[in-house]
Amino acid sequence: MCNQAMVGRLANWVAEKRDSIWVRWVATNYLKGQDWMEYQPSNNSSWVWRRICRVKQIIAAGYVDGVWDVQHTGYTPAGCYEWLKGAGATVQWFRAVWNDWVVPKHQFLGWPFAHGALRTNDKLLLYGLDIDDKCYLCGQAAECMNHVFFGCSYSKQVINWLNQLSAFILPDHHILEWCVDRQGSKVQKGVEAAGGMGAIYHVWHRRNCSARMTQSLMVPKRVAKLIITEVRMRVRRRDEKDLTIGDKDWLKTMNLL
Repeated sequence: MCNQAMVGRLANWVAEKRDSIWVRWVATNYLKGQDWMEYQPSNNSSWVWRRICRVKQIIAAGYVDGVWDVQHTGYTPAGCYEWLKGAGATVQWFRAVWNDWVVPKHQFLGWPFAHGALRTNDKLLLYGLDIDDKCYLCGQAAECMNHVFFGCSYSKQVINWLNQLSAFILPDHHILEWCVDRQGSKVQKGVEAAGGMGAIYHVWHRRNCSARMTQSLMVPKRVAKLIITEVRMRVRRRDEKDLTIGDKDWLKTMNLL
């Protein structure tokens, strides 16, 4: 939808007959007097032009008499994106994953994690791959997402060390739900989410880059220290004006400030 909203800006330039060389060229070589909203590209048109026309069809419902009628300020990619997205149901896990206290690379993994889309061995077997279904981290059970993050002895040790070394109180199950339901100030909930997302990221990273590729694992205590260091750096880069005295005291007890 984001790409459609950006390409839609070109379609809107044609709709509003913007004074530009490109729009005049399109009108002369493609439209040739045809109504833009009714126009269909020929099969021998360039793929770029066909893409613009396809997006035009998608956003056509937002026009009235050839004028963008969704925002009073005229067409904007951001406004079109919101219009295309619609009023879908709001999921609660976004408060943990897309929290601005969370390290960006941890957010990147949190998205497929929240959707249950990580390629664990149980999914790879369904795709027909000839692999062992055992967990790469512990080798003690069949690998699925629930086992890797909440049942595996290795991941449990990482979370236990994280709690011991910093005063986090992360559970060894349903981390996303716990982060959403966490009580405290906005800063405290954000930092707890950063710890939870850090644990998810590094357990998966060890599974892929250590256990699977090199058959060696970083000891859980060292992984926990790495998570704490990354969260601490994230905290220390924030403007102190974002922190109340209570938040600063809490961060000191967490060994993060």
